Amino acid sequence: MQAYIDRVDAAFTQFGAPDKYSGEDAAALEELGSTAARYGIEFIRGRQRHMGTAHVRSIIDRFYHHLQEHGIECLVDCRITAIERTTDGFTLRGDKEISAKYVVAAPGRAGAYWFREEATKLGIATEYGPIDVGVRVEFPAEIYAPIERVMYDAKFRVRTETYDDMVRTFCTNPRGFVVREAYEEFSLVNGHAENDIKTSNTNVALLSHIALTNPVEDTTEYGRAIAKLATTIGGGRPIVQRLKDLQAGRRSTPERLRRATIAPTLADATPGDISMALPSRVTANLLEGLEKLDAIMPGLVSDNTLLYAPEIKFYDTRYPVTESMETPLPGLFVAGDASGHCRGIVYSALTGLIAGEAIRDRASS
Repeated sequence: MQAYIDRVDAAFTQFGAPDKYSGEDAAALEELGSTAARYGIEFIRGRQRHMGTAHVRSIIDRFYHHLQEHGIECLVDCRITAIERTTDGFTLRGDKEISAKYVVAAPGRAGAYWFREEATKLGIATEYGPIDVGVRVEFPAEIYAPIERVMYDAKFRVRTETYDDMVRTFCTNPRGFVVREAYEEFSLVNGHAENDIKTSNTNVALLSHIALTNPVEDTTEYGRAIAKLATTIGGGRPIVQRLKDLQAGRRSTPERLRRATIAPTLADATPGDISMALPSRVTANLLEGLEKLDAIMPGLVSDNTLLYAPEIKFYDTRYPVTESMETPLPGLFVAGDASGHCRGIVYSALTGLIAGEAIRDRASS
């Protein structure tokens, strides 16, 4: 596995990812881990490098042209709406009709629900896994600065007091931006950071882990229902609320938001009450999680902290696959977040490598 990770890392470096890493100071990592442990917080350490949203576009563009130069045909903005099994392989239908002996389905989180429906039509059984539901937390950048010097995107996990549920941080963006993710039926929030453009705020996802059991196991539909409700309450947009207002059990208004000393980096959000959109258990988990994290990020729980909802990570639909990422339907492979077997850029690329090598070896034999 490490060999694949090294190959992914080398490829990104080749196409323009920065050479500098964070999270390499062993002594500082050990001290942060010890401090977190004293407060019952698990610190997930690791070596990282931050590419920045704008630089990622440039890197992907170099990938794209490299593929073209090596004879790979890329169909940009070509929508595929159906995958059909044929006697010789598969037919992909949509803006164009494409015949293929092998297919690697990697539609990402945005296309995960669509692919689940196609997989069902093809007779592939799916397994329901957990999802993460929560908020994007935005606060003054100075609060996170001591941790940023140790690890750019430090990840923490805590267990809540009331329900003993797991709450985790994810995708920290020092001096970054909160952004809206628009889907066909709802809107979510996310965050990103630029190399060259900085704000005075830092944002991080705070997520409550949800796993359902029989008879209500479909975590995808559960998450979509939460997203639709939040979008309805927000009038088609995400909800933004001061932490202080959520703690007091009142909705945020434009006037109350202006009382915070930080300016929201996402203007396209509706002031409101997150507790009306998220399940009460999730809301309680998030509040308790913030209280715990305040021990290692003093000032996190303050009048100036803003919350945006909903942030939902749909990693739940998992497909049974072989070691080469092939589904029970011969010739159909899955990769990336929509496979249910990975999260994030590195492991998405890793699963793609595994599937691609399997197809190459099979086609050449």
